[in-house]
Amino acid sequence: MEDKLRYEIKMVFDALRLDEVRSWVYAHSSAFGVAYPPRQINNIYFDTIERELMTNHVDGVADRAKVRFRWYGESWVTEGGQIEQKIKRSQLGYKKIQLLSETIDISESSWDEVLEFLYKGSDKEFEFLLKNMMPVLINNYRREYYVSMDGEIRITLDYDMRAFGQGFGLLPNTNFEQAVRNNVVIEMKSAKKNHKKMADALAEFPLYSTQNSKYLDGMEYAI
Repeated sequence: MEDKLRYEIKMVFDALRLDEVRSWVYAHSSAFGVAYPPRQINNIYFDTIERELMTNHVDGVADRAKVRFRWYGESWVTEGGQIEQKIKRSQLGYKKIQLLSETIDISESSWDEVLEFLYKGSDKEFEFLLKNMMPVLINNYRREYYVSMDGEIRITLDYDMRAFGQGFGLLPNTNFEQAVRNNVVIEMKSAKKNHKKMADALAEFPLYSTQNSKYLDGMEYAI
């Protein structure tokens, strides 16, 4: 597991100054270039009825987790996707991932149908997790991908976030958006062994690192 740990350091800035953020990336001494075409990321976040995962983040618990179903593209049709348990240990983290090959249209399905779809594609560990949680938020956002010339450090820029609170309804809410902050989230990622390289790279950004969770941001106006 140690070899899977990576640093994930986040910074937050006003999305109206996104071009300025891009200029910092391109001017960086690590010579960042585009690693992958921009795309939309979509997530369904799960939590317990008591919102334990959210509470752990708010309380600053060092060892915490998120559970979500993620797919890519500008459609409610999932075309596969993956269930993720993202485990955080202070500034280090790793993911457990269950890839799904089937497809479902979230906007045309009930929650019972969505959950059955996820159970069917899950191993025992993920099925147990999902059966002890409930869907609480759907969000999506645009992501840009950059990588340093040596391939050791990655940067992502996330912006244009939309959030859809999920109460206790029988159907997913895919129509009624809620308010979210208009931020760009800059995340720098690298393997645990690159601690000094990460510190040097972060020092060139004119922003402080901060704790940030798009799940928490989306839930801010949903509770």
